[in-house]
Amino acid sequence: MRFWLLLLLIGISNPAISQKHEWAFDGTLMGFSNYTPADDYPIWTGIRYLPELTYNLGLDSLQTLTVNVSGNLYGSTQLFGDPPPQSEGYIRPYRAWMRYTHGMSEIRLGLQKIDFGSSSILRPMQWFNGMDPRDPLGLTDGVYALLGKYYFKNNANIWLWTLYGNEQRRGYDVLTSNPHRPEYGGRFQFPTPKGELAFSYHYRDAQLLTTNESGEVFMKESPENRWGLDGKWDLVVGLWLEASHSRTIHDIGAFSQQSLFNLGADYTFGLGNGLNASLEHLTALYGAHMDEIEYRANTTASQLSYPISFFDHISAMVYYDWSNEATGYFLNYEHQFNRFTTYLMTYYNPKQNIQIPSNDFSQLTAGYGFRLMLVYNH
Repeated sequence: MRFWLLLLLIGISNPAISQKHEWAFDGTLMGFSNYTPADDYPIWTGIRYLPELTYNLGLDSLQTLTVNVSGNLYGSTQLFGDPPPQSEGYIRPYRAWMRYTHGMSEIRLGLQKIDFGSSSILRPMQWFNGMDPRDPLGLTDGVYALLGKYYFKNNANIWLWTLYGNEQRRGYDVLTSNPHRPEYGGRFQFPTPKGELAFSYHYRDAQLLTTNESGEVFMKESPENRWGLDGKWDLVVGLWLEASHSRTIHDIGAFSQQSLFNLGADYTFGLGNGLNASLEHLTALYGAHMDEIEYRANTTASQLSYPISFFDHISAMVYYDWSNEATGYFLNYEHQFNRFTTYLMTYYNPKQNIQIPSNDFSQLTAGYGFRLMLVYNH
């Protein structure tokens, strides 16, 4: 960290080195209101502000240093319930990273978003974020990491990363991470005829809160290896696959091994302004040994997206859990004004645990509901 700060100060104070530097202050302000008739608190309303400060320093024609800091300011109230209304609020960092680029390579250090993979709804390789496919803003908490990338001239690229200080579950994680042990891994992506293919690997110390025969609560830990494969091809239709397999070195029961496999396709029909349809199917397997599957889940999700006009857009998502025979849906209408964007949503989320990632930003409750969201970007 001292090296990055020294480099930044040298670039700012020495005009002979710095060819160009600029500051930018942006932000996203959103207000929302949920109505869920069957919930204990049928009305849930709140506000969130994500201010962002970015500094770019051009060292020369090949080198750039970027610093990005953003916050997450949130407050909400649940109304018309018994007991009295419940309120909460917090101020947290959203992003805080520094990036150095040189030609075809870059290094990024700090609280950041790391995202890769070919799927769009059911994403087995959502290893480092918790984006909800129903969230039109795609918000997610970041991870503390050092990430390096290099891009080859043939569009192949290689990623290397190490993480530290991250405990929360991410994506399809069942186990949390030990925040006091480093995680590390890498990814290699290369072009193929009509598409691309990638292999990924990640190592971490996973932990599970459990109880012994005496009822005492303790943390059970084990090193975990995770492998990933994903690819996407543009044929008559768009086709993709995404698979992830994780295995703990020590036996920690049914969560010792996890296999996720997703197949998907999409096609844009020449109807009106173009109707895009996508379909994905995810199979999830859990067990102490893969020849002894203790839990199996199959989920199918489909999405339709149609631009009504330059300012109006509508999308719909339906997902079905074959194991629980549970169906959910999500419908979103978006309209852009000069200064802000409105989202009008209706949804149904079954109470069963369906294999769709969710996070604190989506704020979609179980059961039937309606959600109005206003977003202002500056």
